[in-house]
Amino acid sequence: MLALGAAAVFGVADFLGGRATSRAPVMTVTMIANIVGGALACGLAAIVATSWSVEAVAWGAVGGSAGLVGLLLLYHGLATGPNRLVSPVSAVMAAVVPVAVGLATGERPGTLAAIGIALTPVAVWMIADGAWKLADDRRSLTIAIGAGLGFGAFFACLAQTPDDAGAAPLVAARALSVTILIAIALARRRPHATNGRATFLPASAVGTLDMTANGLFLWAVQDGDLAIIGALVSLFPATTIALAVIVLHEHIRPHQIAGIVTALLAAALLS
Repeated sequence: MLALGAAAVFGVADFLGGRATSRAPVMTVTMIANIVGGALACGLAAIVATSWSVEAVAWGAVGGSAGLVGLLLLYHGLATGPNRLVSPVSAVMAAVVPVAVGLATGERPGTLAAIGIALTPVAVWMIADGAWKLADDRRSLTIAIGAGLGFGAFFACLAQTPDDAGAAPLVAARALSVTILIAIALARRRPHATNGRATFLPASAVGTLDMTANGLFLWAVQDGDLAIIGALVSLFPATTIALAVIVLHEHIRPHQIAGIVTALLAAALLS
């Protein structure tokens, strides 16, 4: 339930992030989202038991840098390329890394879970609206793969943190991300225009949701197998598509309905 909750929240965050970056620069949205997410992580660290061990901070920082790369690539891909290619490809790649790391570190899912892992990329690809017809868009495909690898590395790094780390990895991740973003902004010597509330509010919502999803993932992986949780979290495009249908009144196609059904089946098997 924690992993599926993380997937749902990630899906909402990506939907809002894609909308925000279509109206404002990617760096601006990412900066605001990371600062807001970092503040939320600090608040969480103040109210939950947190161990500031070197291992927790180091894994969080490494994961944060990988996650930042993934986030920048994803938002850039959503703003410049076909969303129905970028979102599912990044989701599939985000699942590949934690599943591979989980199996490499000795996790052995049961038969039903293994079938669920195999069905996950199939479900995500079916949910995508014609993504298979766009696979020749090499630039968008490369961006999506890079974004997914960044997210997958972030998930794998969080899974390596001690169980008593609390919010320390999340604080370390956001602290390094904000530092890198500030350094990039200073190097470019260009101010980050916020365009007022039209940019600040959506970007703040993205940061809040993203940190919430990260917290749910970290909580889930403390008690569950990384391979299974990574596969469950990668189902987030289902939420993004549902919001596109509800909010933007986009039409859902038969193969997308079949993909959602397959995703539910995969989730049941993984659970």
